[in-house]
Amino acid sequence: MWFIEVCQMEKKAKDICPTESHVSPGLCDNILDTMSHEILLTPIVGQNHECGQPSRSLPNLVKRIIGGRNAEPGLFPWQALIVVEDTSRVPNDKWFGSGALLSESWVVTAAHVLRSQRRDNTVIPVSKEHVTVYLGLHDVRNRSGAINSSAARMVLHPDFNIQNYNHDIALVQLQEPVSLGPHIMPICLPRLEPEGPAPHVLGLVAGWGISNPNVTVDEIISSGTRTLSDVLQYVKLPVVPHAECKSSYESRSGNYSVTENMFCAGYYEGGKDTCLGDSGGAFVILDDLSQRWVVQGLVSWGGPEECGSKQVYGVYTKVSNYVDWVWEQIGSPQSIREPQVKPRVER
Repeated sequence: MWFIEVCQMEKKAKDICPTESHVSPGLCDNILDTMSHEILLTPIVGQNHECGQPSRSLPNLVKRIIGGRNAEPGLFPWQALIVVEDTSRVPNDKWFGSGALLSESWVVTAAHVLRSQRRDNTVIPVSKEHVTVYLGLHDVRNRSGAINSSAARMVLHPDFNIQNYNHDIALVQLQEPVSLGPHIMPICLPRLEPEGPAPHVLGLVAGWGISNPNVTVDEIISSGTRTLSDVLQYVKLPVVPHAECKSSYESRSGNYSVTENMFCAGYYEGGKDTCLGDSGGAFVILDDLSQRWVVQGLVSWGGPEECGSKQVYGVYTKVSNYVDWVWEQIGSPQSIREPQVKPRVER
């Protein structure tokens, strides 16, 4: 068995080739070159060794799903619905978002979901008493099997900028740890990787398409009339090259900034499927090496045109830039799993 040591900070494979003379140095170099492209997204598994492995197999990332597809229960077990009821503010006193479970006690989401709605640019989180997190929810008309939890603590990224949505990431600590099972399971964090997901790689986004924020929690949970879909849906979207995304938004009127802490996904020709994900929801990509799903992005913002317009890409927080920050908040991982890989030799 050959071993590739993953260096988290240097983000490259170290040459740990066998020293036996029967192994060609050139062959070793070729193997390491091939492997180096596969190990970067190997998930950090400190939060839970079962992360990123839903009980149901997620679909093959080949064909496009037009308009979204209903998700079977357990297909996205990390999906969280976040309900904010800030009754101290009128009229914007109720709104919704999504998030992704990282462990029994923590959910990651977008910072703008948890920011108190104010007329100025100050970033003040809503009170934890006003936040409820639903897990294991599949159909908003049926809460059976779902659980809800209040928030014990919320942490917005200290550099979150409400004007351009830079650093749009936040964490919610649940009041009590949840029991994991087929319908409630954490997603894996990615490796530290400033480049983020590679262009044209396909990822999945799930959501209910919540469109009307000014409704009560009972209305949103017990009735599907306020969502684009009663049942959780998902779409496949390709990552857009960063230069193309920046150019697309810079060509528009208005002050739009696609920073290095963001990436875009969607189709040039547009389509309603680009709009499905709820704010804060996870953009997940399968790690080929470990066969686990990792959260590479969080639904953040989009252009001013009608959702689904041509060349209007969805913009996501690049989670790989914040792995260290996440661990600082929730505690350092107890272990980092290193892949063990057999060499691939041409025959």
